[in-house]
Amino acid sequence: TGLSVKKSDFNIPINNKNHHTEEISTDRLIVRRGQPFTITVNFSAPIHNYLQQMKRTFLIAQTGLHPSEPDEIQTEFPISSLGDQKQWSAALEKQDLCFWTLSVNTPANAPIGHYTLFLRASQSSYFLGKFILLFNPWCQADEVFLPNEAQRQEYILNQDGVIYWGTENAVVAQPWDFSQFEEDIVDICFTLLCLGEHHQGDKDPTQRKSPVHVCRAVAAMLTCNKLRRILTECEAGQYHNGTPPSKWLGSSPILRQWAASKYQPVCYGQCWVFAAVMCSVLRCLGIPTRVVTGFTWAHNTKSSLSVDEYYNEDGTLLTQDKSARVWTFHVWNECWMARADLLPEYSGWQALDATCQEKSKGKISEMGLRKSKGEVEWRQIKQFNIPPFPSPSFCGPAPVYAIKEGDTEVDYDVCYFFTAINAKCQVWIQKAGDAPKAAFGGTKYTGNNISTKSVGSEYCKDITHNYKYPEGSLKEKEVLHKAYRNIQKLETTTSSSTTQFSSIPIALEEPVNLFIQLQSTHSLQLGQDIPLSIEVFNHSGGEKATHLVVGIQSLHYNGVPITQLWKEEFHYNLQSNEVNNLEILVPYSTYGKELGENHLLRLTALLRDEDSCYIYFEQEEISISDPLLTIQLPENMVQYQPSTAKISLLNPLIEPLEQCVIAVAGRGLIYRQRKYSLGSVQAKGTQELKVPFTPIQAGLRRLTAHFTCRQLQNLKSYKTTDIAAA
Repeated sequence: TGLSVKKSDFNIPINNKNHHTEEISTDRLIVRRGQPFTITVNFSAPIHNYLQQMKRTFLIAQTGLHPSEPDEIQTEFPISSLGDQKQWSAALEKQDLCFWTLSVNTPANAPIGHYTLFLRASQSSYFLGKFILLFNPWCQADEVFLPNEAQRQEYILNQDGVIYWGTENAVVAQPWDFSQFEEDIVDICFTLLCLGEHHQGDKDPTQRKSPVHVCRAVAAMLTCNKLRRILTECEAGQYHNGTPPSKWLGSSPILRQWAASKYQPVCYGQCWVFAAVMCSVLRCLGIPTRVVTGFTWAHNTKSSLSVDEYYNEDGTLLTQDKSARVWTFHVWNECWMARADLLPEYSGWQALDATCQEKSKGKISEMGLRKSKGEVEWRQIKQFNIPPFPSPSFCGPAPVYAIKEGDTEVDYDVCYFFTAINAKCQVWIQKAGDAPKAAFGGTKYTGNNISTKSVGSEYCKDITHNYKYPEGSLKEKEVLHKAYRNIQKLETTTSSSTTQFSSIPIALEEPVNLFIQLQSTHSLQLGQDIPLSIEVFNHSGGEKATHLVVGIQSLHYNGVPITQLWKEEFHYNLQSNEVNNLEILVPYSTYGKELGENHLLRLTALLRDEDSCYIYFEQEEISISDPLLTIQLPENMVQYQPSTAKISLLNPLIEPLEQCVIAVAGRGLIYRQRKYSLGSVQAKGTQELKVPFTPIQAGLRRLTAHFTCRQLQNLKSYKTTDIAAA
């Protein structure tokens, strides 16, 4: 009998540590491409007896779209004294009587996935084992290479995230557990990738070498694949037979529920949940990813740089156009990669939005369609006018640099992102039976305070400058005109219908008659009254009869009104150059019952000139802050030593909080999630809860508390601490 392999050792602890995957697994080899790993092969007999046979020794790596079909790609490479870092290679590092230690190198552009490794000597092949190959931001030759180590720690290895809500002037931080390194998550991610590729019609496993391909396949699975999508989106506030989006604390329960149910959609998600789950999956696969929030976002503009809002004569927001509206905030992702398919300047951060959008025609160029669909399918699309993409669909990955420069002709939905953050919103007043009438002063601007979590800290970082030039600057005007020309050209060449653009939206020319200003506190504690200040100034040459309507509406984050909570009307006769100042205090009892899950209120002031019938409009959005929920942890905590957290809740209301429950979670601190029933918390009272726990993991760890009661559903707090190693 000839020489055979007795066993092999993949040196998992040291390899996984070198490849920054030790948190994913300690018993499976998980490595990153473009970086060598070592394996030890134990032969059945001394090697020197079979020198001729050993001269013809190769390794074989097999992979495919699915782990059960690993032989779709097979690479064979010889074992030599020197390895080649640019391709599959194996170098003999050390040999003993019956052992070989091999350094195996994978190319930096190898397809990611599950691999099976064999050794072939002469005519016999021996199974060595299986490993998982991921993208490698530490490898300079990989398209996802990120040169800054602090950023790699944040955008690949950090599992504790922060997602921002609220308004542009009152940003609210929400904790999120990405949990991308929990062991079963990597398998779920590859199953998800496989189904996404099937949904996209991609059957070539070599495509997995491209981070663009992987991002698009994952995004397709978030909400767009109706049969097997991860999450179900529904109208805000309508969450029957499911979990409200604001109650999720992390990605792993969503991904596990989806996998356990044989890939049935999980109920429910909204934009921040889609972006958070997307971030978990892409970080797990090795693509540097972050979650980004933009405030005042123009949704579904269909390539238009203008969007309209309609109000009735009471200043109540109407839902006349259910697709195109201004969202208070929107959440998407950015992924870091080189763009080998585009110009070099488009490398870097790429915007990727998993929330389904209604795309207009002409969003992706012919070149982009040919690349993504293939020549045969492209000819069918052209000949029979077949819609090339399912609608609605995800967007991206779009180069952030192209968005800033107004290069809306670039592939991958640059146009969508550009119009969403540069459109101007015009307010129209709809009187029953009449045509809508434009309101003066009602224009608002989108794409404000674009924010993400800072590297290495939990501070909010403003990255608006990455997406836009300063408002009003000469450069901003140049970019807007360039984008307008590009979109107009695209609309003209791809659609026989009348182009949606007549000009870049500009503010209405306002008559110099009346001026109105509305002011309030941007953020209020729950239970506080709302102070309103309205100033009306008549700077015309004569007396003016005016009618003022001031109102408050509760609002979902996506611009859908919930209900009008309060309204008051005033009539004034203002002399020339007279100023009228109005101070109003709206009690909590008026607005507190129907705040909605995001606690957003829109304040409006509508002023009508009774002589000319001109209408002047002002609006403000405010965020109502939750009660104070604090977490206290001991200063010095040690791994495996029992400890206690103290959680305190202050009820700011003049009524008891009823049916109170606190859910506590913390990876490495508490196993899964614990729930504690508190009963009622008395009016203006404080309730304390002591939570015993034993840390099992050292390093920075976060404890999260989620409080719910009959009156509140989305009160969260978190505390990060450093656990000393035992």
